Amino acid sequence: MQAKKLPLLLAFRADYCGFCKRLETEYLEPMAKSGDYDSRILIRTFSIGDNRTVTDFNGAKIDAEKMTRRYKVSLTPTLIFLNADGKEIAEPLLGYNSPDFYGAYLENAIDTAHKAINEKDR
Repeated sequence: MQAKKLPLLLAFRADYCGFCKRLETEYLEPMAKSGDYDSRILIRTFSIGDNRTVTDFNGAKIDAEKMTRRYKVSLTPTLIFLNADGKEIAEPLLGYNSPDFYGAYLENAIDTAHKAINEKDR
C-alpha cells in the first residue's frame, strides 16, 4: 500500500447483513476483478463479527472489536478510506441506501482518497 502510494478502502461488513452482500456483489467484487482500480485503491473487507486478530497499521495485533471502535463503525456496511498510517482521508460511506447513486458516491470518495495520498507527496 505504501510502496504503491495507494489508499485503502476498508469495507466493514457482517455475515448477517444483506446490504453488505449486495454491496460486495454489485460493487466491490466487480471493482476488484476488473483491474480498473488496481492503480487507484486497495480494496479489503473486514468482518465485524470475526474473532481473529489482525495486524494493525503500526504492526500490533488487535481484535475486530477494537478495530470497529477505532473507526466508530456502528452499522454495516461502512466503507472507510485510509492512508498507510491508518488515518481517514475521505468521508466514510455509511450503509447501502440509494443503490442508484452509490456508484457516484463511491467514485467520489475514491477520487478524494487518491488525491489525499498524492498531495501528501508534493
